[in-house]
Amino acid sequence: MRTKREQEREFIKNRLDEELGTVHFTREAEVLRRSHPRSWLERLKALWNKEIEVPLFPLGVSMAVIIAVVALTPLQNSMDTDNSHEEQRQLIEAGGNTYWKDNYEKAVAMVESNPQS
Repeated sequence: MRTKREQEREFIKNRLDEELGTVHFTREAEVLRRSHPRSWLERLKALWNKEIEVPLFPLGVSMAVIIAVVALTPLQNSMDTDNSHEEQRQLIEAGGNTYWKDNYEKAVAMVESNPQS
C-alpha cells in the first residue's frame, strides 16, 4: 500500500507529464550532451563553459601589492649595493685634506702615469 506522500507525488508527475506531453525541445540531444557529458572532450568543454565570479576589490588590491613588490625589489637591490660600496670605502688624510681612499688612489695613479716636468 502506498503512502499519501507517494500518491501525491505520482499525481503531480502524471499531471506534469500530461501538460508537457506536447512540448518538444528542438535541441534535446545538445542540451543532454552539455548537461551530462560522457566523453573526455565533452567534459573538458563543460568545464570550460563554467562561469567564474571574481570580486574586483581583492583582485585589485592583490595586483597592486604584486606590482609594488616587483617595482620596489630592483630599487632595494640597487640601494643595498650602493650602501655596501659606501661601507667599504675609507676616508684618508693626505696633505691636511680628507679624501676617499679609492678616489685618492686614482688621482695619484693619474699623476704618476702623466708626470708634468
